[in-house]
Amino acid sequence: MTISVTGLLGSPTATASAAGRPWLVVVVITACLVVIAARWWVGRWRDRRPGLWWRVVGAPVALWRLGWTWRPLCESADLVAPSRGSGRYGVLGGRSSGGGLLVRGQPLRVVAPRRYGVRVTARGFTVLVRMLPGQVPDDYAVACEAMAHTWRVHQVSVSCPAPGRVALDAVGFDPLRAPAPGTQRTRRSAGAGLRAVGARWRAALVWWLAVGLLRAVRPGPVAADGARAVLAVGVGVCQDGRAWVIDLARRPHHLVTGATQSGKSTLTVALVAALAPRPVALVGIDAKGGVELGPFTDRLSVLATTRAQAAGVLEALVDEVLDRMITCRVHGVRSVWDLPGPVRVSPVVVVVDEIAELFLHAGDRAGKEEVSRCVTGLVRLAQLGAAAGVHLWVAGQRFGSDLGPGATLLRAQLSGRICHRVTDTETATMTLAGLPVAAVEAALRIPVDLPGVAVTGDDTGTWQRVRSHPVPLDDAAVLVRRHADARVDLPALTAAVTTGSR
Repeated sequence: MTISVTGLLGSPTATASAAGRPWLVVVVITACLVVIAARWWVGRWRDRRPGLWWRVVGAPVALWRLGWTWRPLCESADLVAPSRGSGRYGVLGGRSSGGGLLVRGQPLRVVAPRRYGVRVTARGFTVLVRMLPGQVPDDYAVACEAMAHTWRVHQVSVSCPAPGRVALDAVGFDPLRAPAPGTQRTRRSAGAGLRAVGARWRAALVWWLAVGLLRAVRPGPVAADGARAVLAVGVGVCQDGRAWVIDLARRPHHLVTGATQSGKSTLTVALVAALAPRPVALVGIDAKGGVELGPFTDRLSVLATTRAQAAGVLEALVDEVLDRMITCRVHGVRSVWDLPGPVRVSPVVVVVDEIAELFLHAGDRAGKEEVSRCVTGLVRLAQLGAAAGVHLWVAGQRFGSDLGPGATLLRAQLSGRICHRVTDTETATMTLAGLPVAAVEAALRIPVDLPGVAVTGDDTGTWQRVRSHPVPLDDAAVLVRRHADARVDLPALTAAVTTGSR
């Protein structure tokens, strides 16, 4: 029986040769099956281990595409310039009529921007480009989408490290869909453990030398910055592959919204777990009976589980802020971070879960009074708490104008905004107010199958997509109990909770 393999071998002559040599047919079919299996395996590898796939396969292929398509890409994106002797302007009819018409057209010979450095990272690569005369970074920003499609990478962004130069930062795969590092329990080898210990020792030595040198030059600001560092925690990954760090010293107060199972509670758990080992007082307000923050009671300085208790805690915190302001005035400083070491107080992070429970009431007089006290306390803490070291983390499923006039006033004081997947447009608009419309549209397009993905922004107008690390509640509770000795006693707040329970 003769098997035709014209499509595989490419010509009738090859078909006749294959008919005389059956082993060639087997080799060709086997090679095709191997290629198909390899492509399937590489695709599955990319989905399960994107970091390893990128280092082994993705980065070499992307860099090859970069070098092969750089000049055609620059020509199609209008990133080229005329070479010497080939200008954009010409004269029509100049010799025949004694004059002429000056016209502009495409140059015959062009030069592409010069690349002078490529650095491969764990998630992508960075290309340094020297801009041609007359170019600005916005010219390259317009071509970012074309670059991403040409190089087959997830996204490309532009930064300007120095005048006349731009850095093209390419991300090889979507870091928001990749498994978060450290969330899966894996068995490390002894060599990996020793390398990790060595890296920590080297980092500690470099940090010690750097801090010592800076203290010798500027002793005051370095001490304050070192104290503020306890409020910067990494909770996830950004869309460009960098670590998502929430710095409460830079953005003192945050508003976090998200529907059920959108990742809002997971982010709060990650924040509490990251702050547990640090010298920070944690105050919990969970008016849903403490079901969300109850597992962290051993580390919390106080936990308010009703609206009445929350009102008392907030008023006690306002008194604490006023006392700290008096201390700062006595020592002639503007914030608690500038106080001398012996009198410096611990920062306080107030975690409010489900803010709507503090704003809504059944219409009775007692409920109205409690709501008024809660709203007044939250607004005053947002206005005065930053310099006193008191920070708000306000979370809720919905945040809109129907909560009352205090909601808009409170939102204006919360500079950090984090919006997960929501079920209504008003919540996204209220949370991301002041940011571009594209940020609200991105928040409304967050898929259901990606819990933890959110849009975050601040008062500078910048925004980006992020995803928090999935921290299991049981693991976080064990970690918090392990650091129960770091709990900061706040007697005034404890007395307020006791009074509100009666």
